[in-house]
Amino acid sequence: MRYIILILCLLCAFPAFTQKKLDKYRVEFTDKNDSPYSVLKPQEFLSPRAIDRRKRYGIAIEENDLPVNPQYLSEVRATGATVLNVSKWFNSAIVWAERDTIAKIEALPFVSRTTPVGKHRPSRNKNKVPARKESKEYERTPEPYGYGAAQIGMLNGHLLHYMGYAGDGMLVAVLDGGFTNVNIMPFFDSLRADGRLLESRDMVFGDNYAYEASSHGSQVLSTMAANLPGLMIGTAPDATYVCIRTEEVGSELIVEEDNWVAGIEYADSLGADVSNTSLGYTTFDQKDMNHSYEDMNGDVALATRAADIAASKGILVVNSAGNSGNDAWKFVGVPADGDSVMAVGGVDRFGNKASFSSFGPGADGEMKPNVAAMGANTVVASLYDYDIGGSSGTSFASPIMAGMAAALWQAFPEKNNMEIFDAIEQSGSQGTAPDYELGFGIPDFFSAYLMLSEGMIPLGEPASFMQPKPISDELSFLFMTEENELNHFEINIYNIFNENVFSTKKKYPANTIIEEVIPNIDDWQSGVYRADIRLNDLVYRVGLIKESVGETGSANASNVDTDWDRP
Repeated sequence: MRYIILILCLLCAFPAFTQKKLDKYRVEFTDKNDSPYSVLKPQEFLSPRAIDRRKRYGIAIEENDLPVNPQYLSEVRATGATVLNVSKWFNSAIVWAERDTIAKIEALPFVSRTTPVGKHRPSRNKNKVPARKESKEYERTPEPYGYGAAQIGMLNGHLLHYMGYAGDGMLVAVLDGGFTNVNIMPFFDSLRADGRLLESRDMVFGDNYAYEASSHGSQVLSTMAANLPGLMIGTAPDATYVCIRTEEVGSELIVEEDNWVAGIEYADSLGADVSNTSLGYTTFDQKDMNHSYEDMNGDVALATRAADIAASKGILVVNSAGNSGNDAWKFVGVPADGDSVMAVGGVDRFGNKASFSSFGPGADGEMKPNVAAMGANTVVASLYDYDIGGSSGTSFASPIMAGMAAALWQAFPEKNNMEIFDAIEQSGSQGTAPDYELGFGIPDFFSAYLMLSEGMIPLGEPASFMQPKPISDELSFLFMTEENELNHFEINIYNIFNENVFSTKKKYPANTIIEEVIPNIDDWQSGVYRADIRLNDLVYRVGLIKESVGETGSANASNVDTDWDRP
């Protein structure tokens, strides 16, 4: 197994020249008067999923949700300009035009101002896609999470998976510089087969193909969506994803913030629950575009303001903190400085801060980063075959966190984005004493689960209690049967490979206190198990952790979760 160590920077654009002639402009409009759209008819500009999210969390549909007046865009095009991107939240558009055409646009009565922001590249550099290996056999480890076990185990994220929470039903938008080979990589076979990879979007060229330009987004996606047991499983393998390209690889100009705004607005219109961005902006190829540290206050940069708007629309916005920890600029960048943005710092496999991980605070004193995950030597998928590699950067800590946030939110769909955000922070290893290196620290997602469920094990109908005390040879469940004349009881226990290690079916009379003993657990291998318990029409799923047998010969099986559900 090859294990290639790569260092990928947060800012994946490499300035090769100084831009002198800019022909991309931000055109800002004065109003949305005479718009054919109305907040009373959101179905004309928002997907059913986006509308449902607003209804579920009591989020009003406002004027900034209305698209830019299409008549304004038509008149801009009539000058000879090409409209590349549009922002409804900022009532603006990015256009490609010569300076004399811009003068015509500035003369339009509904245009407030224009600003040069970038350089158009009329040709695109599509990647040559290599032939994929036909064989579906690959070297597997005994550990289902394969070489990525450490990065999810650090967060106790695997426990959520064993409870059945791996992102099912959640939509995650990934904004990045490109997604080379995502459409053919074997790590995403199940994603494509299940129809959970939505049509991609390229905000640089304005089309629906983003599987090119950079491998950065492909590797970012793999930390969440990979699903090759024994090799690598991501933090949200059951989620649905949309890949959105916003970064103009090859240069660094402020138009990329406009691209990002268009991307996050697109994600909102689709009804995305979580967004991940492993990009950030501080300085540019043209110095007059640079941000200062004073700008990092959550209210200045365009992308930061858009990130906070996205959060107000119900999206959990996750962003890499940055890789400037060893540089003169050591702080987080844009849009990680947003007040409602979860900025994610990087640690090594031992939980120590990675030296490159950017520091806080924001210029306004905001706690940054917010939390941390594994960003040093993170395991990522190979672009070409059944193989993995290693990459470093908060670029990879961020999606690991975003995937786990999606899994956690799946368990509590009634909670809003900021309630999920707060629970993740409070579950951190530094939850009571955050600092400007790792924020609230490394979250424990099982603890976050307990916080959101108020730490309660159901004791209602039927009353139940599991005894996971340290024992050497048995595990017991105590429960009270329902008022049925005859109660049907069944229990099945599965190991990490989904193999059944214990099974029993019994019948019990009504209103009876029963203790069901599971014998000989000292013969089981240490690790995580799942118990599915059925009493009549109620299903009780319990996660178990059995630790290694110690010198005294004792074993410890502990309760990691219980949850009633009606099938």
